Amino acid sequence: MARRRSAPAAGVAAALLASAAVPSRGFVRELYTTNAVCMQKYCVNPVFPALEQLPAMESKRWAKHTLANVSQFMSFCGQVVDYDLAAPMAQSLNATGLSARARAERVQEEFAKGNVVLDYEATGLSDPVKDAIVQMDRAAARSYFLHLGGMGIEAWDHQDPMQESAHPLRPCAKSVAKMACYTYFPKAHSVLQDGQEVAYRRPCRSSCQSYLQACGVQCCDEGVSCVWGGTTDNEAVAATQGPVRTLGQGGREVFLQVGYVDAAGPSTTCTGD
Repeated sequence: MARRRSAPAAGVAAALLASAAVPSRGFVRELYTTNAVCMQKYCVNPVFPALEQLPAMESKRWAKHTLANVSQFMSFCGQVVDYDLAAPMAQSLNATGLSARARAERVQEEFAKGNVVLDYEATGLSDPVKDAIVQMDRAAARSYFLHLGGMGIEAWDHQDPMQESAHPLRPCAKSVAKMACYTYFPKAHSVLQDGQEVAYRRPCRSSCQSYLQACGVQCCDEGVSCVWGGTTDNEAVAATQGPVRTLGQGGREVFLQVGYVDAAGPSTTCTGD
């Protein structure tokens, strides 16, 4: 099976994450190449939008939310996400040790007594679900713009990637946005209750392949694959077992034991189309 390699690109940055334990170098395959002679196109690092965030995403605890209840908080991914999603479970306690509900009740009691309520006490009653959605949405937008910049595509020409445009690179920009949003907003079963804890679902192989096709990504040496590692009956995928590495913020290496889910979306096992 072809090994994935792509060239480091100046200016490519990504959100910081803690990498997994570094495996033996002899069994690690790189997602970039040092071959300066070969021809390539958009073979940046990370080669896939928000790829380096997968280990950090899977380390979080996630809760299901009905799309209709949270879509208003998604200024960037709102036009991409069309499914009930999962968001990181919010921290329910603040520095005082009181839940948001308990803090709200205490503030109301102080108002009823005619006591003075300080501004920071009143404004500290934030919605933890909204905060979690907004944070993920901003992170997805950041990954989107940084990835376009790394590819050498003028991001300001594609501030609204889901809007129809005659720009020849709009399909590519749209696919970058989708991969970023699928990474930060995993799909959740619609039959589950809001707030119920769920597992993180990586993007589907088909979404990854759509990105490669829409942007015409070409990497040197043996090309780029969307699926590697894990347990599979697919002989082609089995041939690429073992961790790979890409780059995070500041050129920091990030090791990935597995790639995207080997399934075509929409699927109950992965996120995306």
